[in-house]
Amino acid sequence: GRRYLNQLLAEGRSRYTVRGARSALKELTAFLGRIGLGEVGQLDGAELLRYREELAWRLTPKGTPLSVRSQLELLGHVANFCRFLVAQGWLLADPSEKLPRPRKPQRLPRSIIETGEVERILALPDTRTPRGYRDRVILEILYSTALRREEIAKLLLDDVDPETGYVFVREGKGSKDRSMPRPQRFKKRCRGMEPNAVWCVVRKYAKRAGVEKPVSTHSFRHACATHMLRNGAPIRQLQEMLGHASLTTTQLYTRVTINDLRAMHSRFHPREQGELKA
Repeated sequence: GRRYLNQLLAEGRSRYTVRGARSALKELTAFLGRIGLGEVGQLDGAELLRYREELAWRLTPKGTPLSVRSQLELLGHVANFCRFLVAQGWLLADPSEKLPRPRKPQRLPRSIIETGEVERILALPDTRTPRGYRDRVILEILYSTALRREEIAKLLLDDVDPETGYVFVREGKGSKDRSMPRPQRFKKRCRGMEPNAVWCVVRKYAKRAGVEKPVSTHSFRHACATHMLRNGAPIRQLQEMLGHASLTTTQLYTRVTINDLRAMHSRFHPREQGELKA
């Protein structure tokens, strides 16, 4: 395990990735010890399937089931470790290759920040100061391009093409590079930030703006996608912009807009108001 972690460090992986891999390997080692398997070279698909089943039934210290997201994260680190063992010759075949993964439930966003709320948040940073200007840039990019916080934290000046007006995003979720139009006020780099620092910027200004609903970096991503759909954006192009591998993921936003239509119908249609009789 130590060699694998050292390789991750040598590859320049973030400390969050290395920390997650270390925790996952500790979990796997403890499981192997419980079933009497002392060497990773003896790993096979049956043992990993037992590990997957244990994760599915595991309870957190609060007594709640381990989330699908946490299960997927642990299994992802284990799969990467197995590929490393194969490359090093410690395993003849990758036992995680055919391991079924738990399916992450498709959920609608808990709440969507509206355009007025977005405008209030964007108006707060003091652009006369370097920090305020940086914060305004971050918020503008989040809402204009729907980037993830990890992607925006990695943006460099060279990733912006002033001639075409596009931002080039490298190594997004699933390592899919893509380009998208940038906000007009983006003139400086966003560099040297941790993803959590981007989240803190969003939370600070949302609180100052008096937005009561939960607001995160992903709230801006949801808002960008939903507002564009409301205004008639083609879903295929939106899928490309968001960097979704599957159209099914993008279609979640259409369910949000359908709910909007239902609420509007319920509020304004004469039949809903009892003005017309069936």
